Amino acid sequence: MTSLCALVLFLAPDFVNVATEVGLPDEASGRMVFVDLNGDGKLDIVQNRTHFLHQVDGKFVAGPQLPYVPTLVLFADFDNDGDQDCFAGETCEPEKKDWKDHGRSNALFLNDGGGKWSSTPLSMPRTALHAATVLDFDRDGRLDLFIGNGYRQYGASLECYVDRLYRRKKDGSYEDATKRMGLLTVREPGGWDASKPTYGITHGDFNGDGWQDLWVATYGRQRNSLWINHAAKHFSNIAPRIAFDGDSDTTGAYPARTKEFFKKRYGTERADELPFRANGNTFDCAIADFDNDGDMDCILAEITHAWAGPSSDRTSLLVNDAGHFRRVVDAFAREHAVPGWNQGDIHCGWIDFDNDGLQDALIASSDYPDKQELKLYRQKPDHTFEKARTFDWEGAGQISVGDYDNDGDLDILCGRSLNRLPKERRQALGKRPALFRNDVVNGNNWLQIVLRGEATNRDGIGCRIRVTTSDGVVQTREIRGGHGHAGHNNPYVAHFGLGEHTKATRVEVHWQDEAGEPQVLEGVKAGQRLVVRQ
Repeated sequence: MTSLCALVLFLAPDFVNVATEVGLPDEASGRMVFVDLNGDGKLDIVQNRTHFLHQVDGKFVAGPQLPYVPTLVLFADFDNDGDQDCFAGETCEPEKKDWKDHGRSNALFLNDGGGKWSSTPLSMPRTALHAATVLDFDRDGRLDLFIGNGYRQYGASLECYVDRLYRRKKDGSYEDATKRMGLLTVREPGGWDASKPTYGITHGDFNGDGWQDLWVATYGRQRNSLWINHAAKHFSNIAPRIAFDGDSDTTGAYPARTKEFFKKRYGTERADELPFRANGNTFDCAIADFDNDGDMDCILAEITHAWAGPSSDRTSLLVNDAGHFRRVVDAFAREHAVPGWNQGDIHCGWIDFDNDGLQDALIASSDYPDKQELKLYRQKPDHTFEKARTFDWEGAGQISVGDYDNDGDLDILCGRSLNRLPKERRQALGKRPALFRNDVVNGNNWLQIVLRGEATNRDGIGCRIRVTTSDGVVQTREIRGGHGHAGHNNPYVAHFGLGEHTKATRVEVHWQDEAGEPQVLEGVKAGQRLVVRQ
């Protein structure tokens, strides 16, 4: 990009919040999803897990609603019939004395393509579900579910429910494959094989063998897990070997000021944490080959407090160096206005907002009163990051990234989380979500690819796409069935910024099937949304 183009980029309006203009209601919006509900090629919106808003002539109008507000929703074509269905996950805490049983459990809502939805309860234990992802772990063409669970009794015990892998059978029902696939963990906390509070889940092919692995983000400062898929025969956790579990400081040490505070208030210093409780409060894991070297890197989004010191990890970039992660703690520069700061980084993601071929980072912070906002970090050519802007959006809830207006650049849908804010601040902010329309103008080209599987699942979830340009740069994307905390979901469209290139010299689609050979297209023109059929 020339210096003049760069000047234009940062002087011209870049993102405009058009939520009111396009008709998004001023209602609860903590969790937001872009999804094409009716298959017309235009992105619709699901607001706060239950309100379906259809896009009509650039506006969003009310459609059907789910009969209740579940804990999370994930959208995918579960029955491979050509439209998006909905997994509704429900948190149940039967071991807690104050838990109220509403009679709900996990369910699948199937879309008939004409606006009607039918509900199918799923036979799964009622557990403290906080995260889920959709994938085809055994490459049989049917979409499976991996569910992340939390504490059995939050605040009273460190014991947790087991995360569960459910395999979809030919008849559309699900069977529990957790034990058979080596994913069964134990109830006793603290060990490497312990059940932990899982608050975020995603999937991605870490080692490039064509099989989808499970990336698990853990709350309570416990260790993250990365379960490698051994050709659908079993999984094994390699997180400690590759430095995905947490940072290198496992002392669990609290700062002197924290210990002194506890001594004054409670009469005794706060004891340092044990090593297994000296990691992160990890909520989201956004996977991408951000540096275009062919392997998968990630951002881990963490809740961190100044008072915790080294006993708690910070939001970091994990760079994949030949199968081992190098943790870059200061990749995303932060400033704190108060000494007792919080970083409520619950959601994160990737977005090539300026179509330069380098993916940029989004971090959505909320749930604490010290000005938690949505932040965008631009990737520079040396693969470091600089802050492009902080959005005026306090209490940044769940994000979803997609091209809602079909103009070739990526827009940002962002919810509003009002947790822990004082009443007057909550009233001033309101509940309405933000829709930040991308108005960056720099002349860069783009290419979008939508997959239509036949032997694989129809959405192409788990498939890998590589786009090569004439300068030899290879960009890699994977189609991902949800990631992170509480149903973080993006549309199933692979977006590539091409910069000044007017075409991709080569496009490779690596399907999730047994053939193993990529489907190759050459000389693909920029400026289009291309549907590739298997």
